[in-house]
Amino acid sequence: MDWNYFLNSNLPSTLATILAAFVAFLVYRKQKSDNKRDAAKIILQEIRRAEDIISDYKQNGGYQFAKKIIATNSWSKNLHLFVGDLDNDELDRISNLYSTGEYLDALIKDISDYTFNKEMNASVSSPVVPILPAPQDNQEQSRTVDPNMSQGISKKIRLIPLDPPWKARLDIITFKLEPIYHSTIAQKLKMIAGIK
Repeated sequence: MDWNYFLNSNLPSTLATILAAFVAFLVYRKQKSDNKRDAAKIILQEIRRAEDIISDYKQNGGYQFAKKIIATNSWSKNLHLFVGDLDNDELDRISNLYSTGEYLDALIKDISDYTFNKEMNASVSSPVVPILPAPQDNQEQSRTVDPNMSQGISKKIRLIPLDPPWKARLDIITFKLEPIYHSTIAQKLKMIAGIK
């Protein structure tokens, strides 16, 4: 074989192009695999966090206004990566957790805004509280206190606390959610993420 003929032909550039395309394809596959693995890790973290907050509500009966159930929605951005790995029911259950979590977050924000505005309005419209006199003015104080008022204070009143109107809705939505972090869905995501 004549090396001059080989070097002057198109074969070396064709082989180099094929090799470069093959390397580019391998890099692309590796990046896609890494992106899928990283997305699975993030989604697992989001599912675990959401279910911890929901579980806390189930145990304590209240959500904290400062904690969002779905802080970021990595699922909607990366759902396409898992279509081949999860069946339709599994995809739906994850989507249901995310959509329900986002709905609960919106409700909690509305409740927080409502209660904040109510507290602000109450503090603005509340009557002025009289300042109690110093202990040496006890004689004068006893003359200015309404006797009916002092009798009302000494009576014990038993109040039955009522749940706020939104509690029933939060309960219905929260208690319907089925946890998925300890299911086969999470096991599949853990395998993709490389977590044992």
